[in-house]
Amino acid sequence: MLLLRREYHDAAEHPEIVFLHAEVATDGENQAFPYKATRVVAPTEDPGLRVAHISIPEPPEGGHVLVRYRFSSVCRGKEWDSPVYEVKVPSDELTRDLCRIPEEEGGNLVPAAGRGYFRFALPVEDGERASGTIRYGFGAMRKKPSPLLCRAAVEVGDGLPPVIEIPETLSVLKNSPMPYFFYHTSGDEELRRDKIACARITLLDEPGEIISARLIWSDPSWRAVNVSPMEAKGMVEGELSAANEYFAQDLELARVERFAALSRLPVPRTFEARVFGPSGSRVEYCYQVVVRLPSGESETRWRNREEGGNWSVLL
Repeated sequence: MLLLRREYHDAAEHPEIVFLHAEVATDGENQAFPYKATRVVAPTEDPGLRVAHISIPEPPEGGHVLVRYRFSSVCRGKEWDSPVYEVKVPSDELTRDLCRIPEEEGGNLVPAAGRGYFRFALPVEDGERASGTIRYGFGAMRKKPSPLLCRAAVEVGDGLPPVIEIPETLSVLKNSPMPYFFYHTSGDEELRRDKIACARITLLDEPGEIISARLIWSDPSWRAVNVSPMEAKGMVEGELSAANEYFAQDLELARVERFAALSRLPVPRTFEARVFGPSGSRVEYCYQVVVRLPSGESETRWRNREEGGNWSVLL
């Protein structure tokens, strides 16, 4: 697997948050883009510089991977969208922006159909040092624990636990993600495992003004920030679904059509998404919503606890 680094440079007025919306395809230039993901572009130690990474598969022999992406930022209730960019992997211009995560035996398992990945900091036990080469992988609950399940490796030196990307779920039962085990070995080569669990988070829209809602969440360190689109209960999957919003050819038109579809649902409306992480860990979260104003324009708003700060949930 490869990680493609993309940079965003703030304008004079720093955005409150920046997103990277990426589509990835591997079999020619005119194909559909089967993999889509939105990532938070995180601030760095360099003032005004933000960075995000796009996970892409190894290019086929003699072929390439096509990556299409754009940025969106939020500031003072307004959203700004960048042009759409396209790059091919491999290419000489991207040499310094690519890093490889070595994988064995075909790599780790992929998410269940229709499910994506989330980012988290490697869970480190008391007395464990995240140093040297970290190997990690995952297996279904019925799998016998084995270091052979750890098919990916990352070099971490002797610093903070690495931030990695793993599936939300490997299987789904009655539309609910099923738990699975995450395995890793670190400097002492002892095999450790964590049960990956999830929690359903909801947002109530009493006046029926929300066009789209996003769940911004992370572990309490906020080193690995995730964004999950929240869908209204009763909304039919399709081009107007929350997951497809930022990949529409005409975002404003898509939002008009989506709000019209939502208006056919009774109020109050409930929006929902899930957060993921090791069982027993805590996740912090807040909301960002795009609302329809009486003027017909839209406005982006944050929603935090009334007393300030984020909500949290124990997995």
